[in-house]
Amino acid sequence: MPFFYMRETGKNMIRFIFVSLPLIVLFLIAVAFGALNKQVIAVDFIVAQQQISVATLTALFLAVGFIIGLLSMLGAQWMLRRDIRKLKKQLVNSKSTA
Repeated sequence: MPFFYMRETGKNMIRFIFVSLPLIVLFLIAVAFGALNKQVIAVDFIVAQQQISVATLTALFLAVGFIIGLLSMLGAQWMLRRDIRKLKKQLVNSKSTA
């Protein structure tokens, strides 16, 4: 059985295609970008200077941005889960007193 096979195979297959196809396209664009941008540039950090290719620098900033976005979303998710837990406790307490 394929890994994407579940109860509603048609819907899951469409979801799999809509998720994997854009990822494959983005990967191919990234490979093409890396192949076309082999120039080395000097990046000045606070304490040092480093020679980095444009493609590597772009990938580095993309990864840092992704991690920052992921952390901010996780923080919001944790707060929402905490609020849901509190509301469920309030609901249970209100049902038990009624």
